[in-house]
Amino acid sequence: MRLNRHIIIAVAALAAATAALPAQTFHQGLFLDGYRLGYRYNPAIQNENGVVGVGQWGNQNLNNVGAANFLYPRDGKLVTALHSSVSAEEFLLGLPDYCSYTGGIDFNLFSYGWRKDAAYHTVEANVRAAYGAFIPETIFEILKLGTSNTNYDMGKMRLFGNAYAELVYGYSLKVSDAFSFGARAKLLIGVEALNYNFSRMDLTFSEEGYNVDLQADLNLTSRWSKIMPDADGYLNFLDLSLKDRWKLPSGGGLAVDLGILATPVEGLTLSASLLDLGGIVWYYGNAGVSEGSTSFTGVTDLTLEQIQKGDILGEFNELGKSFFESLRIKSAKSRVSPEMIPFTVNTAAKYEMPFYRALSIGATGNFIFRKGMSYMEGRGVLAWNGKYLGICADGGYGSFGPVYGLGLNASIWKFRITAAMSNGFGGNIPYTNTPLKPNNKVITLGLTYDL
Repeated sequence: MRLNRHIIIAVAALAAATAALPAQTFHQGLFLDGYRLGYRYNPAIQNENGVVGVGQWGNQNLNNVGAANFLYPRDGKLVTALHSSVSAEEFLLGLPDYCSYTGGIDFNLFSYGWRKDAAYHTVEANVRAAYGAFIPETIFEILKLGTSNTNYDMGKMRLFGNAYAELVYGYSLKVSDAFSFGARAKLLIGVEALNYNFSRMDLTFSEEGYNVDLQADLNLTSRWSKIMPDADGYLNFLDLSLKDRWKLPSGGGLAVDLGILATPVEGLTLSASLLDLGGIVWYYGNAGVSEGSTSFTGVTDLTLEQIQKGDILGEFNELGKSFFESLRIKSAKSRVSPEMIPFTVNTAAKYEMPFYRALSIGATGNFIFRKGMSYMEGRGVLAWNGKYLGICADGGYGSFGPVYGLGLNASIWKFRITAAMSNGFGGNIPYTNTPLKPNNKVITLGLTYDL
């Protein structure tokens, strides 16, 4: 039961960080003239007038494996990677060392921008989250090979999630008609955080049985309550003390955005920006350590009479109890840990056609650094901007394969609605959100009002 509790609390904490909040990588922003929050892509971008933005929502998900890594066509049917017709070499060579999934969520609560002479000022409040899981390929190797190998290293498995608020002030200055620069300073306020890291998990098989030796750290902060240890000093996830609940904030930090914008010749715009360079010092009010080992030598000398009497259930009950004991999380002192937030480098070039200014072409480059899995891509862009509607489409290649995207901006009086989507090729399993292939999926939706 304790193992189930551990899994439940870890998954629940991660779900809270991801689902409780509706990425700042909207690279189409430079190519849609009606988009008023372009300074979030590059702080040097200015609007001609003041603007208010409410409720822009963005979500980005990166995964380096997909369902197609575990499904194989055989004789007109679809079988899993564990089917006997799929060789271990074919399956395992198709997996990276770590099967990773990471994401970022950005919900803009409020934005306000105003012009003063050659400068443009912005303030905004955001709620953001970062989350992910890193699972070693060794786990799938065990499932496929079983005891044909004697030693497996499953260390460095990690599950994490965090949510934080963000207060931002931005400033950009147009030095000349050909050059401007900008910066945004961010105050980060931690809300929730989870980090469950296995530093060691060794599984050894022998003729006599198997042995598991593990060590794991749990760092968890919840603003709702403190998880209390039981009489033996182990964290009891069902005993939540409301009396000693933790108050906001759960952490604090700083970050900056930097950007430059240049127009060396008429119609050509060059952009470069660095976003979210900084981090948060998290306070983990609930910390614990799992450390132990367990072994199983097999069920021997079991008679039919013992099976009929149910003695075999006692054997497996003792095995399960031993394994669960090795995973128990013992309460440790609260921890303070500095952690970087994912940062992004964006580059872009846009050229407006001299014979038809509404039509433009260009290219973008994007690099995202996340602990455990970085990502980079390049795209070509085609855009058209009319008086009331702007549309852009792009395509290129990223770390996981081909990518494409679509974006539009519609103007209704002083309101401007922006929507965009980009994704890797391959799609999802029908009626689910399970990706078939590794991809970089970004969705953006927002509304602004011109002052």
